[in-house]
Amino acid sequence: MRIGTKVKTLKISDEAHAKLTSLVGRLMADTGKMKTYSDAIEALLSKSVMLSSELLDQVESFIEANVRLGYATKEEFIQDAIRSRLDKSSEEES
Repeated sequence: MRIGTKVKTLKISDEAHAKLTSLVGRLMADTGKMKTYSDAIEALLSKSVMLSSELLDQVESFIEANVRLGYATKEEFIQDAIRSRLDKSSEEES
């Protein structure tokens, strides 16, 4: 803990705790360094993108209707969509 940093207590659900613990593990795997729950929350706050519930509903409906495409989560789909758009934009610039 940094000197002068105040510690706060947060109440979260068991499900949120499990997801946060998973994120801590991914951050450690990505960096090879020990990470804390605070690091995970800071990563979420600084690297997150907010999407409307309507758009997320559309993504979930698309995934359910197109199981053959193999998307297990909306995150996988969104990452793939962003990569595809970036690739297409790069091709158009060439």
